[in-house]
Amino acid sequence: MKKKICVISSEFDRHAMSIIDQCFNHDEYFAVDLLKQPAALFDNIEPLKLAAQANCRVFLASECVQRYLDQKW
Repeated sequence: MKKKICVISSEFDRHAMSIIDQCFNHDEYFAVDLLKQPAALFDNIEPLKLAAQANCRVFLASECVQRYLDQKW
């Protein structure tokens, strides 16, 4: 069961990265805003914080997230 959960988690991580990068390729400002908007379904936590807490390394390594973090520095 634990292995199956890890597989699903990895798949979700890859899909999330794909979605945010597609948004970023279409409209960089929109994609960065998505990273900062609290997610109502997850107790109003920002997606970037949620990804960090869930250790979504693929999502965190995405072009969009990296560009956002570079701008913050």
